[in-house]
Amino acid sequence: MKRVTGIGGIFSKAQAADKLRAWYQEHLGITIEDYGGASFNWRDADNPERKGSTVWSVMKDSTQYFDPSVKPFMINYRVADLDAVLELLRTEGVWVDEKREDSEFGRFAWIMDPEDHRVELWEPAEGM
Repeated sequence: MKRVTGIGGIFSKAQAADKLRAWYQEHLGITIEDYGGASFNWRDADNPERKGSTVWSVMKDSTQYFDPSVKPFMINYRVADLDAVLELLRTEGVWVDEKREDSEFGRFAWIMDPEDHRVELWEPAEGM
């Protein structure tokens, strides 16, 4: 079973999130959306009809979204079968957060790596 199918997003914390977002917009041309980030849309190389996206976002350094990690960034990895991946990780002794989120964007779960980075796993909804 293929565990990770791609990077779904990169999230970082910043002391002055609004200023950092504005810097990226001005100097790198990243169009910032209302939620504080940008979506980069693409098509699957093996199936060009299948659309996907990768999110980039800067959050305030006070965000609790990365908890229990205190690290300043989090990577979101796309997975095809969230439940199967989580089951495998549990059997391998990986810490799996009991929290889950289901939304119009798909299903989300979180784990921690050995250096206490929070890792977000995402089973995208169709077309994401």
